[in-house]
Amino acid sequence: MHDKNLNEKINKAVQLIKSSDKIVIFTGAGISTNCGIPDFRGENGIYNMVKKKYNLPYPEAVFDISYFEHDPHPFYDLTKELFKSDIQPSLSHKFIAWLEEKGKTINVVTQNIDMLHTKAGSKNVIECHGTYLTAHCLKCGKKFEINSFEDKLKKGEIPLCICSGIIKPDVVFFGEMLPDKFYIAYHNPPEADLVIVMGSSLMVQPAAGFALMLANKINSMIINNEPTVYDKIFDLVVNMDIDEFSSAVWEKLKKNNKF
Repeated sequence: MHDKNLNEKINKAVQLIKSSDKIVIFTGAGISTNCGIPDFRGENGIYNMVKKKYNLPYPEAVFDISYFEHDPHPFYDLTKELFKSDIQPSLSHKFIAWLEEKGKTINVVTQNIDMLHTKAGSKNVIECHGTYLTAHCLKCGKKFEINSFEDKLKKGEIPLCICSGIIKPDVVFFGEMLPDKFYIAYHNPPEADLVIVMGSSLMVQPAAGFALMLANKINSMIINNEPTVYDKIFDLVVNMDIDEFSSAVWEKLKKNNKF
């Protein structure tokens, strides 16, 4: 899908970013699809894939804590696909990190668990659906760093604690609470002049509510391949490939000496 009035929208995005010192960027699966990571609900997304591959009662069961406790194999097999290749940040991930390098105060709130914002160089990242970087034993509660169980993840094997309990990465499953770090930001949002939503349909709560709350208060833009039901509340709506749009905005900002 290619957006109409593209040049006008690129110019508006440039002006919004130039005039904002403090920016919150909220990202979803769409920012990582160009990295080779499928989204969740698309035609070739993760849920359609696992529905065909595993004998699950429903696709979301692969990320459901109750089902995980019954059968963790689908989750670890799916995780192997994420870890088996050296997935690199997209142009948009790098663009966000560049904005921070150039002196903007950037707070990234991401629904993704792929760790690509950190890999791209962003310093202030809240992973509201958790992370693979740490884990804990479901039986005894012992905590682990990724270097102690990453080899197992790459093989699709179930890592076990010395107590024989399953070591579960601190990825948030359905049925689990989001991290405290997210709720702190939700109830006390960082000071911001602009919120940018990139690659999210804003359908998963409560994370999406954070972005929508800000969009109702400050300047806002949303860049997503497809329209969302919330587009009308944003000051700027762009429906196209996120990397193409980021590239165009980036080029204009680079040429501006007073950025």
